[in-house]
Amino acid sequence: MRVELPDQGDKGGVLQRLNPVSKLLAITPVMGLLMLVTDPYTPLAFVVIGALVTVVLDGISLVRYLRVAAPLVALAASFVFIYPFVVSGPSGTTSEILVSLGPLRVREAGLWVGAATGLRILALSVLSLLFVLTTETESFLRALVQTLSVPYKIGYSAMAAFRFAPMLQSDIERVRAAHTVRGVPDNNGLRDRLYRVRSYAIPLFVNTIRRAERTALAMDARAFGVFDDRTHYHTQSVGWRDVGFVILFWTVSAALVGTLWQLDALGTLTILR
Repeated sequence: MRVELPDQGDKGGVLQRLNPVSKLLAITPVMGLLMLVTDPYTPLAFVVIGALVTVVLDGISLVRYLRVAAPLVALAASFVFIYPFVVSGPSGTTSEILVSLGPLRVREAGLWVGAATGLRILALSVLSLLFVLTTETESFLRALVQTLSVPYKIGYSAMAAFRFAPMLQSDIERVRAAHTVRGVPDNNGLRDRLYRVRSYAIPLFVNTIRRAERTALAMDARAFGVFDDRTHYHTQSVGWRDVGFVILFWTVSAALVGTLWQLDALGTLTILR
């Protein structure tokens, strides 16, 4: 008897109810383009679009989104700050010096390249957040198996491996509690941390082996991998919302790139140099 239930994706925002493969398909061409652009305007535009789509369509709190994106903004800002001091100009040529601080000189070309590089990294990160913040790992793995025909032996084995992470965290807490009961000091010095790593390693390693063995026995008991095909408790299908989102995202992206090209703001792609 086939038992198939639709994926329980009615809760959450619009992006959470989409097939993960459709979101990945929507952002992949744009990310490929961003790896080739050399101007700061294109990545800046996609930073705005990616953030708006994630916050508006998925209903994510702006405070939460900014908290997650803050390290990415700091990384992009570091390129903007460092590049003007180390980049003189394209193809070994020099450019105009904007500011001179003793032996350090801020050049116009360095500022341009730094802004383009930092914003490009930020744009790639923002588009990645569009997928990561709105997609559960298990849902993504199910979509790979059911939509892209990835062998279920690989998909569900990876799903079982991902479930080890919270179990490992629980094991660490238990080992820490056991050490506390035995009077082991929980100091934060470097020597104490190295001692904890060494003393935690053996019990964690043993527990991981036991859990992996039990998982393998449970999968064998359920005849996992015996048949070429299998039924699914939750199904992941491509619906009209998925197709509409991909077409809309591609259309907006193409219109944005076309507008930048018309305004002569789209720089030369690196593949064309």
